[in-house]
Amino acid sequence: MKAFAAFILRGPFQAATVMVAASLLPLLSIFAAGALALVTLRQGLQQGAMVAAIAGAILFALLFAAAGTGEPALRLVLEQWLPVLVLAEWLRRTVSLSSTLLLWLGLGALAVVGFHLVIPDPAAHWEQVVEAFLAAAGAEPGLGGEAEALLQEDLLPLMTGLWAANLMLIVLAGLLIGRALQALLYNPGGLRAEFHGLDLGREAGVVALALWVGGLLAGPGWVADLALITGAAFVVQAIAFAHAVAAARGWSGAWLVLVYVAAPLLFRPMALVGIGDALFQWRRRLTGGQPPAE
Repeated sequence: MKAFAAFILRGPFQAATVMVAASLLPLLSIFAAGALALVTLRQGLQQGAMVAAIAGAILFALLFAAAGTGEPALRLVLEQWLPVLVLAEWLRRTVSLSSTLLLWLGLGALAVVGFHLVIPDPAAHWEQVVEAFLAAAGAEPGLGGEAEALLQEDLLPLMTGLWAANLMLIVLAGLLIGRALQALLYNPGGLRAEFHGLDLGREAGVVALALWVGGLLAGPGWVADLALITGAAFVVQAIAFAHAVAAARGWSGAWLVLVYVAAPLLFRPMALVGIGDALFQWRRRLTGGQPPAE
């Protein structure tokens, strides 16, 4: 991995090559964001923007030549690379993973609010998206029966929040990959200490609880969507909490595998653990002292 990270930092065209190659492979596209984060963290916003522009232009040209449209490249740049660029530059300047995660949460909130302002009826929009997907897959229009009821009653009202949370997690994963590669080259173990000390703070915990209650009372809508993305942020804090406690107590890494498996399956309980850690400083008590400083 050191050789991979060193290759990315060798020059803008090397970094852009990695980003384009990764973006053309869906399961590896997250490494494109990671490469951009590494360049920005190490060499600054200007160099990161140059690499993103080069990679975006190449990817647009390739997709246009192959499929007659470069729209996927534009979406990738706007939805993933631009947020990664902003967050990596913030992290480079502040050297604070916690404040960077708060900015990350703020960008997710802006995406949700902006979506609701642009799309008056999100459920109808997502229904059209699902129908277009089914048509492209050659399926018959409409799902019918219980599947249709599940879609209409349970999934469509949540789709905006799920869309935003998915983008947020991709962006965060790319940022952390870049930070891990930077630490591997210049500060071994640095990301581990930063992640163990991750704390979004009491104020954010109070806001998350308020949004959660508001979403339950108001039903589907922008408040519930904001509650979902803040919940995702505190699931990340819960995972950091688990890492810190496991390290302090010498627990096996296999225990952490269970935490990662439980995160999507027990989303709300995990989010509550993260909120509780932010509000009541459970980590400090269970690790026997102050969490590592950032």
